[in-house]
Amino acid sequence: MTETHSLDQIRSTGFQYTPTPEGCSCPIHREGQPVTAPLGLRFAERVHIESIPRHVAGAIYEAHHSYMDDVPRTNLVHHGLCYQDQLLGAITWRYPLIRSLEYDGTRFEGDEIVEAARICIGVDFPNLASAALARSMERFVRRHGRRRGVRLLLTFVRADFDGSMIKALRDKGWHCAGKTDPGQAGNRPDKQIREQPKWRFLCEVPAESDREQASLGRWSP
Repeated sequence: MTETHSLDQIRSTGFQYTPTPEGCSCPIHREGQPVTAPLGLRFAERVHIESIPRHVAGAIYEAHHSYMDDVPRTNLVHHGLCYQDQLLGAITWRYPLIRSLEYDGTRFEGDEIVEAARICIGVDFPNLASAALARSMERFVRRHGRRRGVRLLLTFVRADFDGSMIKALRDKGWHCAGKTDPGQAGNRPDKQIREQPKWRFLCEVPAESDREQASLGRWSP
């Protein structure tokens, strides 16, 4: 059985945000620095998700993702993270390169698991990642997950980075389910990040009948 950790045990040193490079011309900064909300101002209801092309997601990752600057090879959909109709980041949903995974005594096959990969915010905007992931996961499950038979959502956070983004989504069912062992992938180019452990976070997708009974706050951001 996968070992589940207390979220408070996770070491915190900040979210994986790369400051805007000088002269950045990525899709986020092409027209200048976008407007963000200061700490303390309620903003979550103004966050929304739009589907974006692969090349737009790739340009955002190349400019702003702190350790994975490419697009996943096996992807399903790319989401643009928007605030007040401004593009501020991206998430790619993809099938992970695993055959199966056991969680809480249940075995999930590879085609039942989808990963939220390259969660990337291109501006200094506290709490935007958690609000955007909440809306992105709901949109993905509603538009793609049901017909594809997705039962489990997955994401990874580098072990020396803050887990506050996922902590904020406890009420949506995310749980820390152990730490990955470092190691390069034999069928992909080497990446320095693979030499560092990462926390694995999982979120079980309720069945259709369970979703109908679920609280509005959990599955409708």
